[in-house]
Amino acid sequence: MKLTNVKIITPYKEFKGTIEIEKGRIKRISEEIEEGENLEGMIAVPGFIDIHTHGIGGYDFTSWNNKDEFLRNLLEMKKLYVKHGVTTFLPTTVTLPRENLMEACRAIGEIYDDAIPGIHLEGPYINEKYAGAQDPRYIRIPDIKEVRECLELSKGKVKTITVAPEKNLDFIKYLSDLGIHPSVGHTDADYETAAKAFLYGADRTTHLFNAMRPFHHRDPGVILASINFSKYIEIIPDFIHIDKEVIKFLLNYVDVNRLVAITDSIIATGLNDGYYTLGKTIITVRGGKALTKEGKLAGSTLTMDNAFKNLVSLRDLKDAVLMTSLNPALAVGLYDRGSLEPGKRADIVILDESLRINRVYVKGEIVEP
Repeated sequence: MKLTNVKIITPYKEFKGTIEIEKGRIKRISEEIEEGENLEGMIAVPGFIDIHTHGIGGYDFTSWNNKDEFLRNLLEMKKLYVKHGVTTFLPTTVTLPRENLMEACRAIGEIYDDAIPGIHLEGPYINEKYAGAQDPRYIRIPDIKEVRECLELSKGKVKTITVAPEKNLDFIKYLSDLGIHPSVGHTDADYETAAKAFLYGADRTTHLFNAMRPFHHRDPGVILASINFSKYIEIIPDFIHIDKEVIKFLLNYVDVNRLVAITDSIIATGLNDGYYTLGKTIITVRGGKALTKEGKLAGSTLTMDNAFKNLVSLRDLKDAVLMTSLNPALAVGLYDRGSLEPGKRADIVILDESLRINRVYVKGEIVEP
């Protein structure tokens, strides 16, 4: 199959040409217009990858009654994500009681779907002071035995864990040695502690600026340490969690290859304003903004196609693609997707000139609309 006369956004350049697909993968990309499905006026980008999302459309990974409900949520959410161009995602939990955490890991272990390659545990090894909307009752000290059990139940699918490094720096080493990507977040770490965390193996920062010690010129803390040393830095480009001028600053002073766009989306995403839950916490959504009763931000109602549009408004198509597809793939070790290149999975989003989704391919097959 060939998609031709389409504007193709690769990590290296953008051009009008042809994408040839064979057996679910990109066989060849040409800068020539060839015989095939004519997509004149359209733009081809790789499928979006969201490595930090809690929910969408009335379903979530933070509260459920049993494993079967968790699995049902997971599969229903996959259908909703792809409508927004997301072809790979990591279901993300919050700080939960031990039995619920194990249930989530057990459920992920029963999923054999490479659009859902693993799970992101956002907690429970975080700092109470910067718990944000997470329930502090279930925060606990780093427990390598618990992590090993999570790995066993999930069949090795714990991709990343958000931790506060001040709780135990050696825990960062343990996670890295187990093949898990430690992500620094929900933390009160000072600059030195955060810098050591990256030295010890942390290779990510969870939603920079949010739920962490604020930057001060005499106490730069985890924010400057992340900007200086973190291999990958999550940002929520909804222009609520981070002002657009701050994102412009990051784009000017941090290599774009290190920035990972996430949604941090919650159950209310795509629904009307009202009352919802995040784990055990009641939240209110007004005007698309999710808050706890104390007025703290509680995730977002951002979708990845809107994140992409917001980033394009600040930069260009190529850099937006890096932040929404390739960088998140690399940040959790998914090397077979995230870019339009020969040999990669044929996960492709076709956009019109207004950046609205026209169709979505997963492994070369149309799944949306």
